[in-house]
Amino acid sequence: MTRMTSTALPIPTQPIWRAALLRSANYLLLLALSTSPLPAQDTGADLWRQYQADPDRHPVIPNVSYAGYQCGDVPLPQPPAQFDLVKDFAAVGDGASDATAAFATAIAKAASVAKPGKPVVISIPAGTYNVTGMIRLDRSGVILRGVARGETIIAFQKPLSGVLGASQAGSSSRWSWSGGLVWMGPGDVFAADGIFRTPASTQDWEEWQTLPAVAQVTAPAKRGDHTVQVDAAGAKALKVGDTLLLCWANPADRSLLLHMAGHALMADYDWAKSGAGLTGAQAWRWPVEIAAVEGTTVTLRQPLRIDIRPEWQVRFAPLGAHLSECGIEALTLRMVPHAAAKHLADVGWNGVYLNRALHCWVRDVTVENSDNALIHASAKNTTVSGLIVTGGKHHHATALRVSSHDNLICDFRIESQPKHGINTEYLSTGNVWCRGVMLHGTFDSHRAMSFESLRSDITVNNDGTPGGGGQAGPFLGARVVHWNIRVTGKADFIYQPECLSLGALVGIQGVPRLDKEAWAMPKGDKGVVVADDGRVPEIVDLYAAQLQLRHASVAKSVSGNGKAASSPGKPSK
Repeated sequence: MTRMTSTALPIPTQPIWRAALLRSANYLLLLALSTSPLPAQDTGADLWRQYQADPDRHPVIPNVSYAGYQCGDVPLPQPPAQFDLVKDFAAVGDGASDATAAFATAIAKAASVAKPGKPVVISIPAGTYNVTGMIRLDRSGVILRGVARGETIIAFQKPLSGVLGASQAGSSSRWSWSGGLVWMGPGDVFAADGIFRTPASTQDWEEWQTLPAVAQVTAPAKRGDHTVQVDAAGAKALKVGDTLLLCWANPADRSLLLHMAGHALMADYDWAKSGAGLTGAQAWRWPVEIAAVEGTTVTLRQPLRIDIRPEWQVRFAPLGAHLSECGIEALTLRMVPHAAAKHLADVGWNGVYLNRALHCWVRDVTVENSDNALIHASAKNTTVSGLIVTGGKHHHATALRVSSHDNLICDFRIESQPKHGINTEYLSTGNVWCRGVMLHGTFDSHRAMSFESLRSDITVNNDGTPGGGGQAGPFLGARVVHWNIRVTGKADFIYQPECLSLGALVGIQGVPRLDKEAWAMPKGDKGVVVADDGRVPEIVDLYAAQLQLRHASVAKSVSGNGKAASSPGKPSK
């Protein structure tokens, strides 16, 4: 492994090592790491050993083990079907009849009987169900389940522009990056008659809502901490099990953005000219579940991704309108074949859209002939498993944007030809793409400085390009990792160290490392670790290894205490 040679930042606050670690063979290594910058190592296995010592504070590898439905602590639910779209709602899957009304009626009925923790399944028998409108999963606890991909087919007859009308942002169509014909999100963007409430800007509906604070954080905290201090009155308003927004103010001195950016060289970015989209943002919003409240000490289900400082005025606020425990699975979404539109002129042949969605999922779904197959916007702890994207040229295969955190996209296959590939943007964190095959596309960032994310165990023919507006900010922020990636085509954006800040490129195979200045990043070495050049690392899938490590730690704690662990991150019952 080689370490880029410019000034590296030291590891954050030295942890208190457990007695068991003090007795381990790694003690001398850990002692050195706690007082000095990360030294050069030989392999990714060395990085992994360092990560094991303190998973929440490694300087270049983020802890993404909380990604996915219920933080990856339980499998996706598989409740029995309660309704049948054909028998109970008279849908006809003959490829000619219109099933739009049947879907709407079925979803409304299922939502009326769903209860927290008990989602309701609508089974969809084999057949082709024409939909001339869209499918709105706008209330929590509803699952659409087909028989299998290729057997249950939902065939959309119109794009979003034909259903909802055009939605323009200047000369660009918003349907080029937002919305879906399966719209999984709260219904507040639609009027009672189904008319779309055209916003002043896309983020007026996509972003987590801005609501008054319920508790103020009163003391500093460090990245990796599980506890924060709040005011006494606010502590009484916080309930165990609730998910709230932890909000950081974004001061004019850019201190918050530079903290997220990571390496000291990131200050050289032209923030005034090229980062106005970030410097003008009022706050960064990160949804988090309350695990415990004792006095004014609040324990979070997962560790902090960034520091808390007084000048950032961190507070808890309600999550606002959102959707939870919804899913779509075991079916094909088919769009009418069409030629790819000019860039940013898509009419909205979009598949699944997860907006302000919490603990939702897409499982074993094929999307055919889309403009954008899958879009996340302000989504948290969702799982997309077994996605297949087919068709010709189009915009995005997956787009993960606008304050989306801890989402998992796994076991996917992209057979189409997306311009961009698998996308992340706008200060999104903790996201994982793993165990995938991409016949086309790239590891896309639409700028706006996503950070602390992982792409692991992916085969990619790297022939796509990234995107992002001219004022959107840096390409990526701190601690983005590409791990065990098999590449054909070009190395750009995937094996290009200058694209990253305090990140890691481990086990990149098939192309030589590209040492050249990166687009939308300050020039120079920003402390990126490169290891296992051209070979498969010992840890094949870093996400799976992190999740296993965390669960083993919890199990050990439970065994040692003789009772269920009270620490955050324990598997849900």
